[in-house]
Amino acid sequence: MTTITIDVKNKTIQTLIEEVKSGKFVLPSFQRQYVWDEDDIRNLIDSLINHYPIGTIILWKPSNVDIDPFSKPLIDVKQKPCEIFYVIDGQQRLTSLLLLFHGWKISRDGEEIKCVPISYNPTNKKFYKSASRGIDLSKLVKAFCLQDINTLTELAQNTPKEQLEEMKEMIRRILDYTIPIYIMETYDENEDTFRSMAEAFIRINKYGVRIGNLELMLSFLAGAISGELKKKIRDLYEGLYDKFEIDLQPVIRFTFSNFGLKQTQISKVKQFRRNINKISEHDEKEMRKIFNKCDKVMNLTIEFLEKELGITNSRLLPSQTPLIPISAYFYYKNINSIDELDSADIKNIVNWFVLVSFNGYYSSHTDTKLDKDLEVIRESAYFPWDKLLENMQNRKAKVKITLNDIKKGLFLNVLRLQGRSHLFLLYIILVKKGADDWNGVLLSRRKFGELAKHHIFPKEYLEQNLNPEDQDTKEILINNIANITFIHKDINSEIEDDPPYEYLNDYIDSAKNTLYQQIAIFGGLNNILLSLNIV
Repeated sequence: MTTITIDVKNKTIQTLIEEVKSGKFVLPSFQRQYVWDEDDIRNLIDSLINHYPIGTIILWKPSNVDIDPFSKPLIDVKQKPCEIFYVIDGQQRLTSLLLLFHGWKISRDGEEIKCVPISYNPTNKKFYKSASRGIDLSKLVKAFCLQDINTLTELAQNTPKEQLEEMKEMIRRILDYTIPIYIMETYDENEDTFRSMAEAFIRINKYGVRIGNLELMLSFLAGAISGELKKKIRDLYEGLYDKFEIDLQPVIRFTFSNFGLKQTQISKVKQFRRNINKISEHDEKEMRKIFNKCDKVMNLTIEFLEKELGITNSRLLPSQTPLIPISAYFYYKNINSIDELDSADIKNIVNWFVLVSFNGYYSSHTDTKLDKDLEVIRESAYFPWDKLLENMQNRKAKVKITLNDIKKGLFLNVLRLQGRSHLFLLYIILVKKGADDWNGVLLSRRKFGELAKHHIFPKEYLEQNLNPEDQDTKEILINNIANITFIHKDINSEIEDDPPYEYLNDYIDSAKNTLYQQIAIFGGLNNILLSLNIV
């Protein structure tokens, strides 16, 4: 029985940020990337100013500060803290606040995280996703929280006194906003502890990604991995993360399968520990050979997705599990370059990947489905599209994408987890049809961080012109698949809340192509999907 003590403390934003800046808040490996965009940040700030509830922060304080060797600091600091708190829930909010307090740019484990500045226009009392349409909120924090004399002087010289006092009060509301902090503390961590932490994360993470036993084990039982094996896993994972922001889970699943382990052997707690020791006993030369080959083929998989589908970041994917069978095919067939693939293989891999990603094939019974698919791939001389579909049919899984499947996106908030598959398919279709970012560059040539999910009818415009009965309906009307597209972040900031009849003329050539595809999704969808051979 795991003993967990829980303490609840109410802390102001100002106090909380000071603690976070100390470096003692850490992200465990099972936590996903920072995924909020400027709209999310703006909504958070609006909630703080208006004293709307924003939820709680949940932390875990273990007795062993090195329990997760794959964890990352919430923000980089020069000196390692003597105690740490794993952020179980609250990463997106805490990161957004750090950006606000650090001029919209921070460093996390050497990686830069930044966003478009949020500004406030005291004349019309509106927030904008642009530094040029108002006063940068981070400057106001710098002036009224950090008491920076130069910034205070600049604001005083350029801002009417009444407006300056209003903004000072606004920042005070943010700083004084109180958040409940739940601290779960453990004193002797074991497998029961890990399971308890997983359950806590699953129950509180309403809109996040559910984690399973495997992801949690890989986060914390990684402490059982030591020596050369630990170094090799870290090097492999960090190289792939830097390139694609991949999760640890598919890396471990794929790599360990090449040491002869079944997925069920990887995902069971007791077997995991035992098999870690077996892998560690491998000959050093053989272990290095397997890891080097895993690194090569997983990089080939990332290269393949970028070339064929314009996918440059894992955040575009509904699930990362489909990366494993593609990497396995490259591994078993000793593929050294994607140029070695013939047109039939390319077509089959693309079609299979889009199909299983959209339909969420691996979202349940992951171990057995993966084991069966890897077995089929291992025995095939070519990418076994037909046999993989047969596996899906045997599982009573869908093997087509229909117009009705897509139309469900009209009744979903696609910016939430449940709409991620539709957003993924929209991006694929836009890339395949040569849509650009409204700045003259193909979507497929842009890094994911350079793009924004743009509301064709801007959010604020619709909020002013729609009167649904409840908030959930309003969210769906604003964020359904027909009203979202991908454009460059700078263009998205320029457009802001302008209605289409005002801004579209400035981007008409790019917009015509993009909006044509939006219409085609519902009007001529079958023609597009037939080109992908998945209907």
